[in-house]
Amino acid sequence: MQLVISLAALAAFLATLVYLHAVYKLHGILRTERPDWVDHRGALSFFYTGFPRVADPHVGAAVVRAAFSSRIRELQSPMASLYANRIRFCLPVGVAAYLVLIFAGSVSGP
Repeated sequence: MQLVISLAALAAFLATLVYLHAVYKLHGILRTERPDWVDHRGALSFFYTGFPRVADPHVGAAVVRAAFSSRIRELQSPMASLYANRIRFCLPVGVAAYLVLIFAGSVSGP
């Protein structure tokens, strides 16, 4: 059981790192080529003043929404599809790894 927990923790950690890197890089591409796709401000966006724009949950959700849409093919940058594919892969893998961690942790006990 300890091996399963360790492997799930490693997979979750690595998937999170790759996912966050891809979201940050794709946001830069989208902001350059299609700023209307990621120019979202919510009612509570003033809380994120001083942070990078991608830290705002509305902007992050817009980037992920663009990564999962077919509109990503409209971009000129060849790296956009690479980062979109990384997001498409790492998001479900990371969620599954975190669910395995929660389940294995609850089964094994303290």
